Amino acid sequence: MEKIKFYCVAGIHTDPVEMIRSNEGHHFGHHIALPLPDQINVFTVGEVTDFPDDHVVDLQFWYEGVQFKLGTVTKAVRNVVWERKKCDDTLPELLKNSCEGEVLLEGQVKQVMGNASSNRISQTYRAGKRKADNLQEELENTPQNLLTISTPISKQKPGKKKAKQSNGERTPKGPTPRKGKIATRMRALRGESRTPKKNKILEEQNAEKNDNTSEGNSLRWSVCKDVTSRVLPGPSRRWGHTMCVVDGKQAVLIGGQGDKHQLSKDSVWSLNTETRRWKPIKTEAECQNPELRMGHTATFDPMVRCIYVYGGSKNLKWFRDIYTLDLDNWKWQLMKVNGKAPTRAYHTTTLYRHELWIFGGVYPRPNPQPDGCSDELHIFSPVMENWYSPIVTGDKPLARSGHSATLIGDQLVVFGGWDAPVCYSDTFILDMTLLDWSQPKIVGKAPKPRSWHASCALSGQRVLIHGGYDGDLALDDTHIFNLRDKSWTHIKVDSLPSPRTGHVAVCLPYCHDNQEQDEVMVFGGGDNDGAFFTELLSLAIPFLPLAHTS
Repeated sequence: MEKIKFYCVAGIHTDPVEMIRSNEGHHFGHHIALPLPDQINVFTVGEVTDFPDDHVVDLQFWYEGVQFKLGTVTKAVRNVVWERKKCDDTLPELLKNSCEGEVLLEGQVKQVMGNASSNRISQTYRAGKRKADNLQEELENTPQNLLTISTPISKQKPGKKKAKQSNGERTPKGPTPRKGKIATRMRALRGESRTPKKNKILEEQNAEKNDNTSEGNSLRWSVCKDVTSRVLPGPSRRWGHTMCVVDGKQAVLIGGQGDKHQLSKDSVWSLNTETRRWKPIKTEAECQNPELRMGHTATFDPMVRCIYVYGGSKNLKWFRDIYTLDLDNWKWQLMKVNGKAPTRAYHTTTLYRHELWIFGGVYPRPNPQPDGCSDELHIFSPVMENWYSPIVTGDKPLARSGHSATLIGDQLVVFGGWDAPVCYSDTFILDMTLLDWSQPKIVGKAPKPRSWHASCALSGQRVLIHGGYDGDLALDDTHIFNLRDKSWTHIKVDSLPSPRTGHVAVCLPYCHDNQEQDEVMVFGGGDNDGAFFTELLSLAIPFLPLAHTS
C-alpha cells in the first residue's frame, strides 16, 4: 500500500490534508482540533490495483487513552464519511464534552486473515469476545540475544565466587548480571497497542481531588492493615510470584518460591478482594501445565479473559515460553509462536493495545560468563503469534532487572532495578505512541536505589513504589511518583509493614464515587535473609497523603 495516500477533511469548510504515514507504513495519522467538527471525511488517492485485496484500514479517534472507531477503508470502499449527529449517542463523554486540545485520527492497516490462521488464533481469542485491533503486516524476529536470568534469592556474600554448573546453566542465587552497553539510538517507529482504561470521568474527578490542597481537603496518613485470614487456608509463604486483578472482585496469584528455596507447589490461587478470602485453583491443560517458576510475569487481558504468563526461572532452567490461562475454565495453553523469543526473568511485561511489551530482565550466558541484563524492548503479538523488536529513540535506561514498569495512559514509567552490583534509583518514561525514551527532570527527592520492589498505578496519574532490595538490605519505605509534575513523594504510613522484597502490589477498582483514597493489596515477599511472608496487607493511600518532610 506504499502508493496509496490518505486524506482527511475535518469540517465542511476545510481543505483536504494528507495524513502522515508512519515509518513502517502501517499507520496513518492526523491531529484534529477539538471540539470535533460536524463532519469528517477520509478518502484515498491511488490506483485501485495498489490496494491489496486482503487489506483493510481501520479508522479511529484516540484521545487521552479513549478510542472511538469511525469506519473501515477497503479496496471497494475508499471513502468514509463520519457525521457527528448520527454518532453523538455513542460518542464517548470525554470526546463529546472536550472543547480544547487535539484528537488523533488514526488509520491502522490490517491484513484479513485466512481460515487456517483464524482457526489457530481462535484457540486463544474466542469468537465474539474481541476483534483484533492490532494486526501486524510485517513482524521482525527478535535478535538472538537469548540466554537467562538472575533472581533476588539468597543474599550475595562479598567475595564469594559463583559456583559453576554443568551444561552451562546456573541456578539464580541472587542478582549477578553485569552492566550492558547502551545501544545506539535509532529512528522512531510508531507503536500500536491499547490497555483498557478505568472510568475516565471518575479518574478525572479523583485527579482533581489529588490536586486540591484547600483547607477542606487536609493531608492524611496512609494506613496499612493486615487482613490475612487466621482461619481459612491461604497461599504458602513466597516471593518472586505475580498477582493481577482480573475483575472488580478477583485477583489471581501465580508461582513464586518459598522456604528452603523450594518453588511453590500451590502455584495458583484466587483472591476475593472484597471478602479477602483465598481459594486454591486446580488448573487443567490441553497438553501439560507450565513448569513451576519464579521471576516470571503474569498479564491479564480483559478482552479475552485470559492471563499471559511469560518467562521466569526454575532452579537450573530459564524460560522463554508463553502460556495462557483461560479464566472461564482455568485451563492452560502453550502458545505457538513465530520468531525467536527472548529468554528473560525479572523483566517487566505491559499489555498495551493487545500486545505484550517486554523490557529488561536477566538472561543467561554460557559458562564461565556471568548472567547478563537486558536494555532491550521486545513485543509479542498474541494475534499474529509473533515476536518482533521495535525501533526506539531517546535516552533509554541502562540494562537492568528487578525494575518496575507502570503504565499511565500512554506513558510507561520505569523505575529502579539493578545490574549487579549496582542498584538504580533513576526514572525513565517511554512514550508508547512514539516509542521514545526520556529521563525527566525530577522534582523532590527520588527513592533510594532499589530492585525487586512492588509497584502499581494509582489514581491521578500516580505510581506507588513500596519496599525492595538496595543491594544489602530489604526496605520498608513507600513512595509516590506523580506523572503530571514528575515529582517523587515519600509518604507516611501508619503501621508500616516489615521490610520486604520480591512481593507484589495491586490497586483495587473504586468502590464508590465519593471515595477519597486508593486501596492497594500487598502480598508475600521475603527479607532476603531466609524469611518469607504470607501476609495479605491492605494499604490505604489517600488522594492527599501526608509526606515526610526530609
